Amino acid sequence: MSASKKKPKPDPISAAPREIELKLELASGAAEDLLAHPILDSARPLPKQSGRLYAVYFDTDDHALHREGISLRIRRRNGKATQTIKAEGPHKAIAMDRGEWETPVDGALDLSAASGTPLEKLIADEALRAGIKPAFAVETDRKAFEATFDGTVIEVALDRAKASGGDKAVTFSEVELELRQGDAGALFALARSLSETAPLRLSTVAKSERGYRLLEEGSLRPARTEKIKLPKDATCAEAFQVIARFCLAHMVQNEALVRLTQDPAALHQMRVGLRRLRAAISLFRTQLLTDSESAGIRDNLRWAGQALGAARDLDVFIERLRSMEDAGPEPSQMEEIERRREEAYKDLLEALESRRFMDVILQAAAWIEAGTWTTSGKGRKSARQRSARDFAVRELSRRFKRIRKLAKHLRDVGDEERHELRIRIKKLRYGTEFFASLFASGKAQKRRKTLSSLLEELQESLGDLNDLAVGGSLAMYLPEVSPKRLQRQRGKLLDRSEASLKALSKVDPFWL
Repeated sequence: MSASKKKPKPDPISAAPREIELKLELASGAAEDLLAHPILDSARPLPKQSGRLYAVYFDTDDHALHREGISLRIRRRNGKATQTIKAEGPHKAIAMDRGEWETPVDGALDLSAASGTPLEKLIADEALRAGIKPAFAVETDRKAFEATFDGTVIEVALDRAKASGGDKAVTFSEVELELRQGDAGALFALARSLSETAPLRLSTVAKSERGYRLLEEGSLRPARTEKIKLPKDATCAEAFQVIARFCLAHMVQNEALVRLTQDPAALHQMRVGLRRLRAAISLFRTQLLTDSESAGIRDNLRWAGQALGAARDLDVFIERLRSMEDAGPEPSQMEEIERRREEAYKDLLEALESRRFMDVILQAAAWIEAGTWTTSGKGRKSARQRSARDFAVRELSRRFKRIRKLAKHLRDVGDEERHELRIRIKKLRYGTEFFASLFASGKAQKRRKTLSSLLEELQESLGDLNDLAVGGSLAMYLPEVSPKRLQRQRGKLLDRSEASLKALSKVDPFWL
């Protein structure tokens, strides 16, 4: 984009050249194994994109560009310099879909090339513009290829890189798959094929993000759920893909943090991402996901959830002990609980580093984008094309009606049935979040917030009831509670649950 040519300014997002890229972490020392894969062995080398790359990223002292999801760099290779502006889409997902603008430069920034990009608005502030300066650097040794796979053309870049900022540095290896021609689903299918030769892990961390992490103390924070915005005219297939991508991305973002820090909050968010994904699959199961491949994905994700369970349960138990007003365990007992937590995290990290876990996530990503459910079955074609809004009305109504029916007998049923009710409530709550954007009127949103608050209260009180009923192997570390006191606690929780259920029966569904 030449600065001397004046053109009408396009919308920065809709008219931007797009970069659709899948990023994968590669285990150290596995590069040669990957290069021996038949697809790469027969791929066309790209010498002009290969070699030593040196990139300097620019920002202000307070990282104003980074906060807006914009990266600005100058990359040098073979004596030539290219300035690149990248802008994130409105939400993060597994495949990075970003606006990208490149301009040849003489080695210095050319901010006039920001015209028509999201950066233009930021640098209209003269003080901010004047404060842009080098922030960190990334050196990369790249081998690039052009591969043909499933009728698509994909650029494959194998990178050994080092990010340096301040007095810190980090080295890493990764594979970038960038779509040149064809459908984005092939990126995931190729990733799965490559993973058969070398251990590959899905990643949502751009090279620029690694640099910022070196500069920003405390920047490694758990990723929380983001609001999902579905197109108003979305089909069922489109809605499921958008929802599932967000849930899987939420899980993957936190998985990286769990491996680095063993932060209990990150593990909690990772588990939330996985549970939301499984809830999304449950919502669409009878509509779209009736094939055997989808059944296998459900089983795999159930196994992944079990791998997270022990460590998370111990985190919750320790939080409970620390918040108790009554006397807790003896110091020796607390030491034993902490030891069990350390063992659970050791087992968890081994699971996260296993080929099985990595492949489960890759399989799920490939399935979301291009699984059998997206193409097969005459009956499923009409289901895929059905209005997501109409589907949401039917599915949420069916689940809401079932919960109201079960709720009438809360005191008469056993602990297992109450636990089942809690699971149904959790899935409905997630469903109301998934489809909220399709019912955007002020009245609908007000009703949704009321419903969501009640569902959350019920989920919590029924969860506490289940804890009392189940007890488990950790109950020995709790202060002994008399049967009468236990019965009082149970009664209070039942009263609270019934009050919430009574309020729930009076709520008008926001989707009607």
